[in-house]
Amino acid sequence: MGKASSSKKIRRVQQAGVSRAPGQRRNLAYPALVVAIIVVGTVLVFLARDSRQATASEAPTTRDHWHEAVGINICGEFLGNPSDDGPDRSGIHTHADGLIHIHPFGSGATGENATMKVFLDQIGASVTDDSLTLKDGTTKTNGDKCDGKAGEVALFVWPPQANDKSEPEKFTGTDITEHRFTEDGGAYVLSFNPKGYTPKLPPSMTELANPSDVEPGQSGGGLNSATSSTVPAAPSTPAESTTTAAPAESTTSAPR
Repeated sequence: MGKASSSKKIRRVQQAGVSRAPGQRRNLAYPALVVAIIVVGTVLVFLARDSRQATASEAPTTRDHWHEAVGINICGEFLGNPSDDGPDRSGIHTHADGLIHIHPFGSGATGENATMKVFLDQIGASVTDDSLTLKDGTTKTNGDKCDGKAGEVALFVWPPQANDKSEPEKFTGTDITEHRFTEDGGAYVLSFNPKGYTPKLPPSMTELANPSDVEPGQSGGGLNSATSSTVPAAPSTPAESTTTAAPAESTTSAPR
């Protein structure tokens, strides 16, 4: 009797779990959707990770320390060396020495992210499709006059070891901010001049031969010259007294 009762309960449970009519196929759409979401999510995670790793491994990396000569030329005249607008935020900055110092802190300034825009942000400057604005508020827009001629915003780039006879590559519009730093020792001039004008190499080219990584107004953080040792003086020996006591007066009386 107990076995029959148990068998009936099992059949009722089995029948309750069947919600489809006899001959009806099971609906696999929902399980397939769940599996697809999991697969796509996993693929996206791996792609994002690989992208970050690729960016971090492309030069410049956090292990690199590059220097590029830089200058700003407005209507044929070079301005003073640009300076940072606040603390270094990414590892692409300047010491107001006419050089771009590139030693990224993280992936935000490595590989494809090591762009001219990062440097422009650091010095408080900005470039749009047709204008240039400097930290002091000076703004030049395409069409503004330079000695009566319409000027344009452009970036001129020379390869490493360039000289006065080297021809630079010219960039305009958004190509300026998107330009990547890809090698050490290049030269850059941000220019606002009439079309057809090619500026000279930046005056800071000589700094590339012996760049300094010390911020202006700071010491080198170490001893730049040989440390001189001071030998303590030997203790002096008190001199012996050479004072001689005067002889006592004679008290012998002459014989009478």
